[in-house]
Amino acid sequence: MGKRAVTEAQPSAPQSGTHVDNGILARVPGELIGQASMTLPDAATAPDDEMYVEVDAGWLGRVRLKFSKHKYRRPKGKFSAVSWQCGYAEAVAKPE
Repeated sequence: MGKRAVTEAQPSAPQSGTHVDNGILARVPGELIGQASMTLPDAATAPDDEMYVEVDAGWLGRVRLKFSKHKYRRPKGKFSAVSWQCGYAEAVAKPE
């Protein structure tokens, strides 16, 4: 058998829209995000489209979570529901 040439894989250029800037959201435990969302007003009646909640995230310190309204729609454009979705987290203060 003949030898095959081994070539290094060239890294592909990142596709536009693949990078998501969500701060340190991946490090915040899900139960803290859930508890924080329970403190928000009903999304259907809240006048603001974005709300911020600060929580104590243990070893991460104090963290500010950004919640945005997310509208769910049924087929044929019928309105279905509105809820809060956490999309960004940033450190406010380091643990002492």
